[in-house]
Amino acid sequence: MENLQKLFRTLDLTAFEAKVYVALLSHGPLSPSRLAEILGVHRPQVHASLRRLILRGLVEVHEGKPAMYRAVEPETLFEIISEEFDDMMDKSKSFINTIPRKKEGEEYGVWIFKSRRGLIGRYVKAVSRAKVDLAISGDIVFISKLRKYVIAAQRRGVTVYVIVYDIPGVKFREKVLEGFHKVKRAVSGDLLVVADSQIGILAQRRNEIETLPSYGIAVEEPMLIDYLLQDFFYRWLRSRTIIDEDIKLPVKYTMFKLGLIEVRKLIERGCRLWGIFRGRWLRKPGEDGNLEGEIIKAFFDPETGIAQIHVRSDDGNIYTAGGADAIVEDFATSEMLIKEV
Repeated sequence: MENLQKLFRTLDLTAFEAKVYVALLSHGPLSPSRLAEILGVHRPQVHASLRRLILRGLVEVHEGKPAMYRAVEPETLFEIISEEFDDMMDKSKSFINTIPRKKEGEEYGVWIFKSRRGLIGRYVKAVSRAKVDLAISGDIVFISKLRKYVIAAQRRGVTVYVIVYDIPGVKFREKVLEGFHKVKRAVSGDLLVVADSQIGILAQRRNEIETLPSYGIAVEEPMLIDYLLQDFFYRWLRSRTIIDEDIKLPVKYTMFKLGLIEVRKLIERGCRLWGIFRGRWLRKPGEDGNLEGEIIKAFFDPETGIAQIHVRSDDGNIYTAGGADAIVEDFATSEMLIKEV
């Protein structure tokens, strides 16, 4: 009843009027006197509510002595509520979109969520807005909630990496992973989505299994996002492969090390690759720019953490490209495009 009363509020009807509708639906046509008797209220209160329900199209009247009232079918009720809700949504969106928004003068790196709905909404938003690449980890319950958005992202050309892990008491369902391109299975992990190396949404499971946590964070600070991606990358290396489809060229990456793995595999197969790297030159402090040329080597040392792509440019020189946190390389990459020569 409580949920129905909430729906009635969208029609500007009261909780009592929801009870009137339910009484008419369950008992069939009733006179005002009989209805008042069933509800245990005075007849004038029933008359006032019946008038409002009639105006909303939820109650029909048969004129006679006494007059008889009956509820419309539930299908009609929900159609009316749905139309009203859609109208409210459209008007609310129009209003929100007309509000002038002041640009933030200060950057805030971490936002906290204390709502389960708000948290899942942010995960969905991050996946839905991704343009280049996604790093996702979570248990099978969490992944199932994002499944259709992941599939849609892949269809948009987004490269998606998924780490899925087990949780006690929940059966692992491989069917949830059907249609994914890159999946590994780990022992444990967090609920994480990183999109385009620009936004990271993170939460941890505590005692709840079937529902999402009610606490999480949205990370927008580049340095912290880099830490999240580093952790994801090493988990990816340690995890067992479930699905590993070949990437389709040309392909873009903002997540340098994940892209490096794919580049290395392609080079080992004998593919000749061309790279266009956007970022900044480390030997020219503060100078943004591009590095372009044939990729001749992709190198990763797990002990030192050095990850490099070696590029021969048109001038014949060989330059090393690293990730956004590069120090010893020639170029720090924020985004790279890989294609065949």
